[in-house]
Amino acid sequence: MATLNYLGKGEVLNKPIKVNIFIYYWCVFVFLFGFLDEVNAQSYAKEKYSRTIWSYLKTLSNFGPRYLGTKGYDKTLKLIRQVGDEFADEVLEHPFIFKRHNSEQIEMMNIEFIFHGNAGGRPILLGAHYDTRPFADKEIDLKLRVQPIIGANDGGSGTAVLLGLARYLKEHPVNHPVRLIFFDGEDFGKNGTGEMFIGSRYHANYLKKNLPKEWPLAVIVIDMVGDKDLEIFKETHSIASGPKILDRIYKMAIRKNILQFNKKSKYTIQDDHLPFIRLGIPSVLLIDFDYLYWHKVSDTLDKCSPESLSAVFSVLAGVLAEW
Repeated sequence: MATLNYLGKGEVLNKPIKVNIFIYYWCVFVFLFGFLDEVNAQSYAKEKYSRTIWSYLKTLSNFGPRYLGTKGYDKTLKLIRQVGDEFADEVLEHPFIFKRHNSEQIEMMNIEFIFHGNAGGRPILLGAHYDTRPFADKEIDLKLRVQPIIGANDGGSGTAVLLGLARYLKEHPVNHPVRLIFFDGEDFGKNGTGEMFIGSRYHANYLKKNLPKEWPLAVIVIDMVGDKDLEIFKETHSIASGPKILDRIYKMAIRKNILQFNKKSKYTIQDDHLPFIRLGIPSVLLIDFDYLYWHKVSDTLDKCSPESLSAVFSVLAGVLAEW
C-alpha cells in the first residue's frame, strides 16, 4: 500500500509537470510564430516600399530631361502634386521668380509636403531636387556636352525616395512633424553663374520671414543615392553642422545592417544643405559622389538599383520613426 500510495502521489505530481512542459513549448511556439509573422510583415513592408520607390524612379526617368521648360519638368510637377494630394496632410506650393545673370526672369517652383506628426514641435525637413541638368558638362565629347541628361540618379533618386517616404508617413505617422521639400533649380545653370541651388536658397530666405522657433529642427538633403555601388560617406560640411543628425542616421544603418553607409569622411560638397547651414540650422547631406556618370548623358536608370534606394529609405524611415 505504501508503494502504491507513493506511485499515486507520483502520478499526481507528474501531471502538472507535463502540463507545464506543454505550456512552455506552446508559449515558445506562439512566440516563434509571432516573431516569424512579424519578420514576414516587415519583409513584406520593405519590399512594398522598395517596389514603390523604384516605380517612381522608372516613371521619372521615362519623363526624360526634367528642367524648366521641358515636358518632363511639367510631368514631374504633376506627379509630385498627385503623390502629395494622396498622402500628405497638406501640400504647399512655393512659386518664385528667379532673375538670371542675363536679367531674364523665370518662374520656378518648390513643393512642400506637410505631415503634422503626433506630438507637435518643430519639424524635421527632408529635401531633394527634382530638376535635372540641362547640359552634360562632364562629358569629354564636346558634342555630348550640349545635350541634357536624364538624371536617373542626379535628380531622380532623391525625388523617388521622398515620394516613397510620403507614402510611409501616411501609413505610419511619426511623432515629430515632417516636411518633405522638392527643390527646383539645383542643377539649372553653369558653374560660377550663381544659377545653382536656386530652390534651396529661396526656401532658406523664405524661412527668414518666420521666427527661428518655427524653423526646422534639422535638415536632411538627399542627392544621388540610387547608384548600384552605393556608398555614402560623411560629408564634411555635414559633420560640422549636424553631427548628431549623422549619428542618428549611421547608428540606424548599423542596427538595420545596411552596409551602404560608410562612417568615414570623404568629400566637401556644395549642395542644397548649404543655405540652411548658413541659417544655423543643423543640416546634413546624404550623397554618393563616387558616381562615374555625374552630369553625363549616361546617368540613366540602368546605373541605379532598387536595393540602393531601399537602403536609404529604410534608414530615413527608421530615423523619423524614432526621432
